[in-house]
Parts: sequence; structure tokens; C-alpha cells
Amino acid sequence: MYDLRTYLATRDLPGGPFYIPEEHLAPPQFIAELDDRPLTLGRAIGGVISLALLVATGVYLFLTL
Repeated sequence: MYDLRTYLATRDLPGGPFYIPEEHLAPPQFIAELDDRPLTLGRAIGGVISLALLVATGVYLFLTL
């Protein structure tokens, strides 16, 4: 998939639009190498809350369907 913002900004240039793959536009906080930090209390609590919300959503959908 290509970055639509880059295409729209460069589509009227004489050489044509630039097509830049979106995977090269990821912010540094989403790069996998930066996720090697040790687990902190805040990240552990956030992970537990996220997991609980995911399970609660699954149970809700299971019971309503």
C-alpha cells in the first residue's frame, strides 16, 4: 500500500507523483527494535487492562450472538 498523502501532494509535478510505501513512514515509536525495553509497572498494568477489555468484548459478543 502506498502513502496517499505523498501521492496527493506530488500528483501535479511534471515528473509525476511519488509513490512511497507506507511501511517506511512509521514513526520511531512503532519500530520493533525500540520495543526491547524492560517491562515497567505501567506497561504491565496497561497490558492487563488491554487483555481484560479484549476478553470482555469477546465474551459480550459471544453472549449476544
